[in-house]
Amino acid sequence: MVRLQPSFAFMLVGASSALQQPLPQSTQKSRRELLSFVGTGIVGVTFAVATPESAFAAQLKTGSSSVFTGDYEDPQHPGCLRQVKIVGAPLKGDGTRSPVPVVEVTGYDGKGDSGMCKDRPERSDLWKVTGKLLAQDKAVIDFSPKGGPSDLVGKWDAGGIVFPDGNKWIKIEGGTRDRRPKDMSTLKGD
Repeated sequence: MVRLQPSFAFMLVGASSALQQPLPQSTQKSRRELLSFVGTGIVGVTFAVATPESAFAAQLKTGSSSVFTGDYEDPQHPGCLRQVKIVGAPLKGDGTRSPVPVVEVTGYDGKGDSGMCKDRPERSDLWKVTGKLLAQDKAVIDFSPKGGPSDLVGKWDAGGIVFPDGNKWIKIEGGTRDRRPKDMSTLKGD
């Protein structure tokens, strides 16, 4: 949606009435003067008009500024890695970005079916799911790669993320480095 400035509305009314009224022969303007007048109006419209509605919306925070960014304890998988990052949307083919930040969740569920983690994972053991940040305190995450719902809503509440089933991931201040793989480097030498 676009908001029009009042000055723009007056400019349009004035321009349209000026173009509709016939002028006496002695004061008629040349086509060049008329086009110059219209061109000036277009420039005025460009600067005075329209501000997209999204410009009035609050910017959603990314990185460490977001309350969601951090490491968590998941009661359903004690001691396992749960890391959430809020990042800017990727570039589209036309060079623009969506204003909606991306939620990246990386985790590890442990070896076996116990759901508990007593060991550090290998990089190949990690899973990753993504979603979107809808508000400063609300995200929707696609857990379908892990067999879960594709639109699970997580809401920030008193130090953690609460999911519809009542599960609450508690944010761990200072992180959980001991739950990450030992080798988290991205570049390796020969």
